[in-house]
Parts: sequence; structure tokens; C-alpha cells
Amino acid sequence: TVRKEAGDLSRLSLDFPNVTGAIIDDTSGIFSYEAYNEGWPQRISETLRSANPRLKLWLVVYTHELHMDQWRPFLPCMDIANLWVWKYQDLPRLEEYVDRCAEVFPGKEIVVGCYIRDYPAKTGVPLDLMQAQFETMLKLLERGRITGYSILAGCLIDMHPPQAEFIRGFIERHS
Repeated sequence: TVRKEAGDLSRLSLDFPNVTGAIIDDTSGIFSYEAYNEGWPQRISETLRSANPRLKLWLVVYTHELHMDQWRPFLPCMDIANLWVWKYQDLPRLEEYVDRCAEVFPGKEIVVGCYIRDYPAKTGVPLDLMQAQFETMLKLLERGRITGYSILAGCLIDMHPPQAEFIRGFIERHS
């Protein structure tokens, strides 16, 4: 299924140039870790680039997974590590996590993921920690240590208005 979708996206990207890549989210749900060594990452990458070789393959990585050896088979074929801090209590360690991500994924772009909602706590991310996260991301972006950030999710804006307003304001002030 993943390979078929990668091929479909590759062909679709020829008509829609704003499609620049594909993301593998939560690798543990896609195939077993044993299958990584059977060439699945390479086959997915090849299929993604079959019609459009410029497409980039993103890989979601959680900070609590940075110690795992499962990523090695992905290194030759992925382009971007999309780094997420799962628990808001760990946000003060973001810069440390980016350093570790750069070690695990040498030479790969790093895009930091930003949650509006903390899923384990079932609440909005506390604004003081969100502010610290965005200030750290801005500093890392200015220093070239990350290439960007992504925000999850538009569907949560109405659920967490203060967090959404903070993000809007931060982007407005720093664009």
C-alpha cells in the first residue's frame, strides 16, 4: 500500500508542482522493524521518485526514539527527519534533541514538528513551553541547524484557541 501510494504521489506531483515530497509517519505502524532490512525503505524511496526524482522523502522521528537503531536502513534513501517532541514536559530539551537528531541522521535536513495539543496530557501545550519552543526553533533556524518547522494541526485550532493565537502572532512577528 505504501509503495502504491508513493507511486501515485510521484505521478500526481508532475501536475501539481507544490507537491515536493512524501512523509512516512509513525514507521512502527507501517511495517515491522525486521522488514526494514529487507529493502522496504529503498523500494518506497525508489517508487516515490519514479516519476519525479526531485521529490523528498520525510521520516517522522520522535525524540524518545532517537536512541533506536531502526533508522539505519532509512539513511541512504530519506531526505528529511521530521522531529517531534511527544511530551510537552520535554520541550525545554529541544536543542539537545536537534543535536542528537543531527548525529542519528547525518547530512539530512531537520524539520521540527510543533504540537498545538499535547496528546498524552489531553490538553493544549502550555503557552510558556510553546513560546520557549518557538524561540528555540527560530534560533536554530537562523543558525541553519534546522530547515523549518511544521505545525499539527489545523483541525485543533478551535479546540485550543490560545495556542493557535500564539502561533499566529509569533509567525507574524518573525516573518
